[in-house]
Parts: sequence; C-alpha cells; structure tokens
Amino acid sequence: MYVSGGSDLARLQRLQRQASEARERMDVATQEMSTGETADRHAATGGNLSRLISLDRALARNATFASTISLTGLRLDTMQSTITGIAGAANALAVSLNETVPKGDVASALRLAKQARGDLTDTLARLNVQVAGQSLFAGTATDRPAIGPADGILADLDALAAGSVTAADAIAAIDAYFASPAGAFHSAGYLGSTDGLAGADIGEGERLDYGVSATDDRIVAVLKAQAKAAVAGGPAFATSNEDRLALLAAAGRDLLAAKDGAQDLSFAIGFDQQRLETAKAARTAESNTLSHARAHMIGADIETAATTYQALEIQLDSILTVTARLSNLRFTNYMR
Repeated sequence: MYVSGGSDLARLQRLQRQASEARERMDVATQEMSTGETADRHAATGGNLSRLISLDRALARNATFASTISLTGLRLDTMQSTITGIAGAANALAVSLNETVPKGDVASALRLAKQARGDLTDTLARLNVQVAGQSLFAGTATDRPAIGPADGILADLDALAAGSVTAADAIAAIDAYFASPAGAFHSAGYLGSTDGLAGADIGEGERLDYGVSATDDRIVAVLKAQAKAAVAGGPAFATSNEDRLALLAAAGRDLLAAKDGAQDLSFAIGFDQQRLETAKAARTAESNTLSHARAHMIGADIETAATTYQALEIQLDSILTVTARLSNLRFTNYMR
C-alpha cells in the first residue's frame, strides 16, 4: 500500500493557511466589535480618506478647545470666588465703619481698625490663589505669588503712618503707596508681571480675554481703603483719637466706593463665565455632530461583526480538529 506523504503535507499547509486567515478575520471582527468602527476605512470611504481626515482634525481641535474651556472655567470660578469674598469683606467693614465712626465711639472704632488689619491680610492672601499650580492674579508671571508677604506690606504701611502727623498726612502717604504705576505697592508689593494673562481660545476664531491682575484699579481701591483703616488701629499711628477717627471715616467712605468696583469686577467675571458656558455648549454640540458624521462614515455593524466572529470561531475549530487528526496520521496505523 502506498501513502502519499507529499499530499498530506500539502493539505496540512493549506489548513494552516486557512487557520491563519480565520484568526486574522477574527481579529478584524474583534476590533470592529470593540471600537464600533469598520477596519477597512479605505472601502468605507470609497477610497477617499480626505473627509475622514478632516473630521478627525476637527474633533481633535474641539477636544483641545474643550480642555481649554475646562481649565478656564476652573480659573474663572476661582477668580469669582476670590473677588466675591473680597467685595463681601469690604462691604461688611464699610457698613460697620460708617455706622460706628460718626458716633464717636473710639473703642468700637479701633476694634474695627484691628479687624481691618485682618481683612487686609486676608485680601492679600486671597490674591495669591492658584489653580493647577499657577497664580491667577499675577499676570503672565503665573509661576510665582502675585503679592509679597502681608507682614511686609503692613510693615511698610505702618512706617508711612509713623511718619504722618495728621490723618490727612496718612491718607496722602497711603494714596501715594498704592498709586499706579510709581507707588511702592506696584514696584515692591506686587510680584507679578505687568503683562496681562493671555486669553483662552474657546472656539474657532473665538478668544476669551479674562485675565485680571492684583494691580487692577478695582482691586487696588479695596486694598487702599483697607490699608487706611488698618494703620489707624496699628501701633505706628500714634496721634490723637480725632485723627484716628478721621482716618477711619475716610476708610469707610473709600470702602463703600471700592466694594462697588469689586462688585463690578465680579459682574465682569460672571459675564466671562456665561460666555464660556455658551462656548462649552457649542463645542459639545459640534463634537456630537462631528462624531455622528464620523460614525455614519466608518461605523461598523456590531451584530454583523459578532455573527462573523462566531462563524469564524466555528470554522477555526473545525480546521484545528482536522489539522490535529491529519498530523496524527502514521503509516503504521494502516498496517494489520
């Protein structure tokens, strides 16, 4: 009896090729089931990939815009919280001073002056707020605090008060300290950059300029008014109670005006927040539209892919079974 080894070898090789092809097609089906996209994009696009590439680029741009919007939103929320807190403290102190000082109650007025020292320290600390390790009120110098240590600024203010004989002298000295741009606050107290924070690209051709530094006139007005009240209760302004009350009265008037400016700044930030929300909604809608178009172009039929996978799995099992049997064939198995 003659057995053809060459014929069996050819059959075995053919079965191995079929098994390899089945595995490859199963991999394709698996990919389509997991991604929901057809593996053969050339066929899906009719050989023209340019529109798909254009869609992918648009989606990538939108993803970048979305990331920028998210970070900018966090910054604006933090800025809003900061300015709202500053305005609230300014308003509370203004109300208290304007109620107390006209009564001539020196003890109560001086307690408010000491409170003002804490308010000023708190305001300076708020202005050093950071988001993702970057300062918000330092202009482009986001890598460092916007304001120097509060103790140092208070020491400078007390030194000015010590050299003042009257309330008018102290008011003039403090106004000069905060004067822009030559005042010591701008040259030494403020540590940030004079260059404003760059705007954020929140859409194609749409830019949001939202940067606010600690040297903004509306912020400085609050600091200046708080400083006048703060030095009135400090150890350096060793003058008459009448001058202390006069300085506190000026601080109360200035705080009323300053808190209005801070609230205006809060409204401006709120407007930017609204613009950002509008841009966020627009980018989301645009991304959804682009994703739908992309899915329509190269989307795979998941049920078909699953059916194909199951059929290939059965086919591969059959091939492997036949291959195993063929591999076990021996001449001696046919000998009697």
